[in-house]
Amino acid sequence: MNESRRERRAQRRWRREAMRRLEELDRVDREQGLGAMPYGTPDYPSRPGRRRAQRPRRTTGPLIPGLLISGIIAGLAMLHDPGMTGYRFRQIVDHLTGQDAGSYAFVATNSSGDPVGWNSCRPIRYVVNPAGAPEDWEDIVGGAIETVSDASGFEFQYDGTSEDRSNSRRRTDTAAPPPVLISWADAEEVPDLEGATAGIGGSTPARTRGRVQYITGLVVLDTDAYDRMELLGDRGSEVLILAHELGHVLGLDHVEDSDELMNAEYVGQTGFGPGDREGLERLHDLPCR
Repeated sequence: MNESRRERRAQRRWRREAMRRLEELDRVDREQGLGAMPYGTPDYPSRPGRRRAQRPRRTTGPLIPGLLISGIIAGLAMLHDPGMTGYRFRQIVDHLTGQDAGSYAFVATNSSGDPVGWNSCRPIRYVVNPAGAPEDWEDIVGGAIETVSDASGFEFQYDGTSEDRSNSRRRTDTAAPPPVLISWADAEEVPDLEGATAGIGGSTPARTRGRVQYITGLVVLDTDAYDRMELLGDRGSEVLILAHELGHVLGLDHVEDSDELMNAEYVGQTGFGPGDREGLERLHDLPCR
């Protein structure tokens, strides 16, 4: 079977990417010598409670002796195996360059540079408003909660269903904060769901016991998007989109790395990536009281 024009373009694009990566390795070798460790951009703190785009913090491993040769081998493998997918090739090169460690970013950090997160000593309570949800919403929510809990170590406590429709902002009551609300709505009710947005999520911070922590939050999922996924029988996407929004609730921001679930677009990720997990680990390891 003849390969399509799109496939040929993709192969040419990934060949160019191979050469770019190899040239970059060669440049680092010339400037710093094998064994040098390039670092990503620093993470700049933001005022707690104010969400803004942050540069993703990328972690990299050291460049080891023989790396340039390994990179050339990967490039030759691509040239001799045109059937290799771009995704597979990127996996090989990322592994050789140490970039498969992934990246992560936080919604907010405090003055010391630590992320703002939840009290991991207590379960995160949540309720669900099932109005407009798919019929199997319980399985979707349960799958997403399990995915997030396994990746982060946070414990979640289901407090039942709710008729609450406060889909724009959760009231802040440090003495008795309401549980995280998971609900479904359309763009008419929640304008932030306009266009291709399948969900939004976030948390409300407050100063408790001398620390700024998240005490409640919300996730709103787009009814129309979930209806389409339901018709296609795409349960995996339904679960992972909610898991992505719960990642925001825990304190993770978007990153540019498309292999991470916290990328702004869902492009077929199968779960939280290595950067996501490292960021979630940092959030879970914050002092709890």
